[in-house]
Order: sequence, then structure tokens, then C-alpha cells
Amino acid sequence: ESIKTVLGSPENRILIKRMLIKCADISNPCRPIEQCIEWAGRISEEYFAQTDEERRQGLPVVMPVFDRNTCSIPKSQLSFIDYFIIDMFHAWDEFADLPNLMEHLNNNIKYWKGLDGRNLRGLRPPPE
Repeated sequence: ESIKTVLGSPENRILIKRMLIKCADISNPCRPIEQCIEWAGRISEEYFAQTDEERRQGLPVVMPVFDRNTCSIPKSQLSFIDYFIIDMFHAWDEFADLPNLMEHLNNNIKYWKGLDGRNLRGLRPPPE
């Protein structure tokens, strides 16, 4: 009944559609762990390349944290999750009940915290 109320006005429907698009855009931490790791690597490499190119051209570095020689991918993922993902997806879960996404999110947080707790900077732990 409350969903019908929320969806009742055209303005609310537009807002929900915009939220869905934003959530889809930044949803990597809510994917299964292997997909999350793969895309975290791709995104990090894109940012590393941007930082490399800015330095090569003598431009101001927009994201200095993405220096490929010093960046901690686990820390960057945890910061992204804390800043953008947690509140948005918890709110979305309250509205639409998304247990699978929330389970993936919790698993991914544990994964990145585990790497960070071992002071690892890469996508995966070293082979044993």
C-alpha cells in the first residue's frame, strides 16, 4: 500500500527512475564477489591511466589517490562503499527488499576489509 502511495505521483515515479539509474551506475559493490573484483580492477585501471596521462601532460592530477604505485584498491573500494553505496542501497533495500544485493554488498565489504586488514593493496591476496 505504501509503494502505491509513493508511486502515485508522476514526480515520484521520475525520482524513483532516476534513483534506479544511479544505483545501476554505481552498483558494482552489490555484485557477486568475482564480478565485483573484476570490475573494481577495470575501474581502478581506468583511473590509474587517467592519473598517468595527467602527469605525463603536466596537468593537475584530479584523483591523486589513484597513483598506481601507491594506491590501495581495497581502501579505495571501502571508501567508495562508505561514501556512496551504504546509505543509498540500505534505503533502496527498505523500499524494494533486495536481500541478494545486500548479501553481495556485505560479502564484498568483508572481502575488501580482509585485504585491507592485511595491508594488501591489490585486488586479490597473494597465492599461498
